[in-house]
Amino acid sequence: MEESCIRSLSKGIIYRIISIATLIIITFSYTGNPIQVTLITGVSTIAFIIVFFFHERAWLRVKRPKEKLARSIAKMFTYITLIGITIMSTITYLFTRSIEVTTNVTLTYVIVKHFLYVINELIWYKIKWGSEKSCQN
Repeated sequence: MEESCIRSLSKGIIYRIISIATLIIITFSYTGNPIQVTLITGVSTIAFIIVFFFHERAWLRVKRPKEKLARSIAKMFTYITLIGITIMSTITYLFTRSIEVTTNVTLTYVIVKHFLYVINELIWYKIKWGSEKSCQN
């Protein structure tokens, strides 16, 4: 299935809104510091939006298996587990300078995001808008 650039961008923006709310709650629960929450959330939001778009575009080149759940799990692993741990741990440590807080925020965020990512993917499989037009890579 081809996918328009606006569809990839829309998926990224909607997913980011959900992710921002999740990150605010998780980060505040571990730091209790509104300034750190704002900095971590702001910087990671920008990083994740950019990375999500390119991640979506790269996965469009992967042959689609018949099993949609398997594809969603594979995408989740590359995005949330590999990329998510790297981005969250780097940004959280940058603003907290605490290994304990960085570990807690990153692991909690990644665990919660695994579930949210698969749900997001399965919902977008049902939405046909923007799936008929290709975005030039």
